[in-house]
Amino acid sequence: MIIWIKNMLDEVFKVVLGKRHGLSRTKVYKVWKTMRLKCYGSNMNNRYKGENLWICDEWREDPVEFVNWANQHGYKEGLELVRKDKNDGYYPKNCVFLEKKETNKTHGMRWSRLYNIWTQMNQRCTNETLDHYDRYGGRGISVCDEWRQFEVFEDWAINNGYKDGLSIDRIDVNRNYEPRNCKWSTNLEQSRNKRNSVYLTINGESKTIGEWAEISGLPYKTIQRRLFTGCKEEELLAPIGEHWQHIEINGIIKPLSVWAKEAGLHYTTVQRRYKRGVRGEDLLSKGRLNN
Repeated sequence: MIIWIKNMLDEVFKVVLGKRHGLSRTKVYKVWKTMRLKCYGSNMNNRYKGENLWICDEWREDPVEFVNWANQHGYKEGLELVRKDKNDGYYPKNCVFLEKKETNKTHGMRWSRLYNIWTQMNQRCTNETLDHYDRYGGRGISVCDEWRQFEVFEDWAINNGYKDGLSIDRIDVNRNYEPRNCKWSTNLEQSRNKRNSVYLTINGESKTIGEWAEISGLPYKTIQRRLFTGCKEEELLAPIGEHWQHIEINGIIKPLSVWAKEAGLHYTTVQRRYKRGVRGEDLLSKGRLNN
């Protein structure tokens, strides 16, 4: 009953207001109605309502105020009302009229690499459906208010060394994305700054896998795989060759040299057997094999 009365009052308000201002049939009045519907429409699935949109007091209930402002600020039939800051509401200083083809490219960077970096940065901190959300937004990491607007982030990026091939990196991995805590880094530099970076000690010197890969000239994945398969310190940086061919025995994969060492056999013995077609546990059998 209460909802019915409210709806009736809304209809009466629309009729009375429409007669008072005489704008009901104008195009600019439809712009005002659309704006109100986006913010206060009854459709709970309205995609705009999730942004907590709002309309300033002077426009919310009085279309005359809005129409007067629109006519003084470039409104023409066919133009679209656009918010300069997409995360803010509708009020004079945040609104402008643009042609529809321009509304989605106000900064002209939508398909650029930098725009993608900005989007991904925000997603990591706000999108709970991402697999890695727990490492960012899930533990309290956020994007500062000023970087909510792409143009501000773009200015900072250009003035602080951004170029293709670099990625945004937080100096302190426990703090937010903000100008004083961010810089542009190569992938190797970023790997040194991760909370889960693995340090290897070789000949008494500790470095990340990425740093050892850079020093030795070996692929990062090669050193990582050797570490996973149980290679000893002196074997981690050995040159790539047949010696490091990986063999599966009973569902376990290890380099041929490691299998030989663990079985107490010479590497050449196991290698020769493998080339003859011997597989499985027979590769590591003691003594001579029957033909």
